Amino acid sequence: MTEAPLRFAAIGFDHPHIFGQVGALLAAGAEFVAFHASQPSGVEGFVRAFPQARQVDDERAILQDDSIALVTSASIPCDRAPLGVRVMQHGKDFLVDKPGMTSLAQLEEVRRVQRETGRFYSVFFSERFESRATLKASQLVRARSEEHTS
Repeated sequence: MTEAPLRFAAIGFDHPHIFGQVGALLAAGAEFVAFHASQPSGVEGFVRAFPQARQVDDERAILQDDSIALVTSASIPCDRAPLGVRVMQHGKDFLVDKPGMTSLAQLEEVRRVQRETGRFYSVFFSERFESRATLKASQLVRARSEEHTS
């Protein structure tokens, strides 16, 4: 029996890193099902790149959809932590572009809600996951480590 893929959505793509975030989730086998854009700019290119996801007019359509397990975002930096809090409060994990929050108060609120909900709030460091040099270095370290454990 095969497990169903993780279903995810995107809310806010004010920065082009959202393309890499969605691409990384798709490459990991997740299913992109919906997105919400607070601004109309960039929607056309996003739809061309990811035609499989439906656009929704209100973020609540994503937050209230129990079939969606994770939300990713590259919204305006000061809006990221409040969105992540809403996402976690709706029982979903959150993957956000850096910076994940813009103040210590936001950090404390994210930590509080994460403790309460047990959900993941993860900052996507594209340099760590998308850079060919970093990926190659990781492969070399892993291979070297395997040599020493054999």
